Amino acid sequence: MSFIVSKFGGMSLAEIDSIKITAEIIKSDPSRRFVVVSAPGIRSGDDMRVTDMFYICHSRYLNRENFIEMLDKIEERFNGIVEELGLTTDIHYEMSDLKKNLFLGRTNDYIVSRGEYIMAKIMAEFLGWKFVDAAEIIFFNKEGTLNTEKTIAAIKQVLGNVDHAVIPGFYGTVSGANIKTFERGGGDVTGAVIALALGADMFEKWAETTEIFSADPSIVENPSIIRNITYSELRELTYMGIRMLYDDVILLMENSGIPTSIRNIHHPDDRGTLVTKELPPDAVRDVAACIAGRRNFKVMHIRKFGMNRTVGIGQKVFGVFTKLNISCEHYLSGIYQFSIVVKNPMFDLKRAEIIKELQETINPEEIEIQKDLSIIAVVGQGMGTVKGIFAKMFDALAAAKIKVRLIEQGGDDLNILVGVYDEDFDEAVKALYKAMIVQ
Repeated sequence: MSFIVSKFGGMSLAEIDSIKITAEIIKSDPSRRFVVVSAPGIRSGDDMRVTDMFYICHSRYLNRENFIEMLDKIEERFNGIVEELGLTTDIHYEMSDLKKNLFLGRTNDYIVSRGEYIMAKIMAEFLGWKFVDAAEIIFFNKEGTLNTEKTIAAIKQVLGNVDHAVIPGFYGTVSGANIKTFERGGGDVTGAVIALALGADMFEKWAETTEIFSADPSIVENPSIIRNITYSELRELTYMGIRMLYDDVILLMENSGIPTSIRNIHHPDDRGTLVTKELPPDAVRDVAACIAGRRNFKVMHIRKFGMNRTVGIGQKVFGVFTKLNISCEHYLSGIYQFSIVVKNPMFDLKRAEIIKELQETINPEEIEIQKDLSIIAVVGQGMGTVKGIFAKMFDALAAAKIKVRLIEQGGDDLNILVGVYDEDFDEAVKALYKAMIVQ
C-alpha cells in the first residue's frame, strides 16, 4: 500500500482557516497517512510564533521575571483554536503541566517543544487520528546529533502497525527522558526520517511560500518556477541561500531515494516542485536549472614565485586558517598564486594574525585582500559536459559589461561559479538568467 508522509509548517497552522485548509489537504488523499506538524506561526505582522512565546516564557522564568502573563497568552491562543474547531483537548491541563515542569527545572528545549506537542494533539483530535509523541520515536546521541539507527528502529516499532498518526516535529529524546530540539529545520527532519524508516513513496513539505524560482524574483522579473530538481542540485542552491530543505533532510532523502514534493497550502492543486535523486525522463529543461548567488565575500590572494613547485604549500596555507578556526568557502591556485575565498565574519577580526602566520609559514612575496566580491552559481546537472557553455555564459556577461573576477567549476559537473564585484551582482544575475534559462 503506497503512502505519503506530510509535514506542515507553522504558517499552515497559524489560524483557524489555515488549519481547516490543512485538514482538507490531508483528507483529500487517502495515501497521506502520517503527518508532522510545527507549532502555530505568525498570524499577522505584530504577532509572534508560539515557539518564540515559549522561549520568552522560559527566559523570564530564569530571570525571575513575570512569566505567567506569557503563559496565559499561550493558553489563550491554543484555547481559541480548540474552541473554534469544537474540540475537547484540555489546554488548561497542558499549561498547568508545563508550569509544574518549569518549577521542576526542565530545560529550555523541553519548554519550547510544547508548542509542537500541543498542536499535534489538537490536530490529531481534529482529524480523528492517533497522536504519537516525537519523544517516543526520535532519538539523539549525547553530542546532539540524530541517532538515526535507534530512531529508525523506534519508528518501525511504534508506527509500523498504525494506519494514521500525527507527530510533533522539532524535538526528540536524549540521555534517557530528556527532551532535545533540533537546531534547525527540525520538523522537516522528523518527517524525512519517518518517511525513510517506513519506506514511504513520497515526503511532502507544505508551507505558505514554497516556490523554488530559477532566479531571485527580487532581481529577475517573473522568473520561471523549477518544477523538477535533483537533491544534488538543491544542495548547491542551499549553499547559495535557497533553503527550501535543510542539508540534513536532503541527505536523508537522497540516500533513501524517496522523492520530496514541496507544496503550497494556498495552492494545493499546484504540483509544486518535485525533488528526486535523478531527473525524471519527462522533465523538460535546458542544462541550467537556476541562477543563484551570494554577496559580500572576500578573497585573499597569496603570491610566491615557484609556488607550484613547493611540496605541501597548500597544506601549510590551509593549516593557518584551520589553526585560527577560519572556514574557507573556495580556493583557486595558479603557478605563483593561491587565492582563498572567505565569508567568515572572524576573518576581519583575525586578519593580522592570518597574515603574520602566513609570513612565518610560507614567506609569501605579497598578500592582497580583495573585498566586495559576489559569487554566482549557474546550477544544473551535467553542466560540465555541455559544449560551448562557458562561451554562452561569458558572452552574456561581456555583453552586459560585467568584469569576471574568478571562475570555478565543480568536479561533479553540477555548477559553474563566477565571481563579480558586488555592485555588478544584480546585472550579472539578469544576464546569466537571460542566457542560460530563458528559452
